[in-house]
Amino acid sequence: MNMQSNNVADIEDQLQKLRSSLQKIRSDSYNKALASFEAAGGCNRCRGRGWCVTWDTMDSMTGCYHESSSCDAEGCTSETRAASGLHPQNNKYDNFHNNSKWSPSRSPEIEVEISLTDRSIRDLECKLSLEKEKWSVSKGTVCKVVRPSKGPKNRRVPVGIIGFVKHIHTNNWGGQKCILIDDKGQQWWPKIEQVDVIDPDPDMEVWNKLDQEDREKTGYPVVVTVKRKSAKAVLIKTTRGTEFWVPLSQVPELKKFRQGSVASISMPMWLAKKNDLCG
Repeated sequence: MNMQSNNVADIEDQLQKLRSSLQKIRSDSYNKALASFEAAGGCNRCRGRGWCVTWDTMDSMTGCYHESSSCDAEGCTSETRAASGLHPQNNKYDNFHNNSKWSPSRSPEIEVEISLTDRSIRDLECKLSLEKEKWSVSKGTVCKVVRPSKGPKNRRVPVGIIGFVKHIHTNNWGGQKCILIDDKGQQWWPKIEQVDVIDPDPDMEVWNKLDQEDREKTGYPVVVTVKRKSAKAVLIKTTRGTEFWVPLSQVPELKKFRQGSVASISMPMWLAKKNDLCG
């Protein structure tokens, strides 16, 4: 089995480091501005803006209906506000007043660093999403039962079972189970939360061979004529004159037969019964 590495944890660790680095840059800017504001004796009533909210209907989350008036705090003047600058914490009302929105003052080098870090974070977020999708339990992956289930012991799937996910079944309550085929051809039904993907892109030779053996053992033998072919199905005609489409996923060996060929195939019993080929 060609085992691949699950890189989700590694990508998440890289993301956490980049986000922490970005948060530190922004925190440093905030703390520096706050220290400067406090050292200059900035007005805490108007937060260095020169106005205070006197009324708000509270019907709007944006604060667009509020009313305000000039700050009447003792010692708060245009000169003191120019010296202190703005308190580095914006609120919803600042958007509606000129020169009331605080923005950090940073060097060009720091701004470039922030831009590059932001871009790296976006790239890693995209990579993480793809990696999680790749390693999610789905049809066609090889999974291992790593968590035990509850319920009657004789119906539990043993921890350690490894198999190919043939299908994902969802019941009426939204619960999901895998139809898992191990390397001996035995079928298991673990819950999807019990298993982890160990190979998202397995070599199909072993599983195709098991599938072929299962069809030969449990299938219905029939001789057919290939009438038409599409990318996913084949129109066949049986010796009884019955015509119907057969999905290639159900009878893969039909892929090798050309239009007009006569083929001896093993059809899944449910498909044979559906088309009245057997009792």
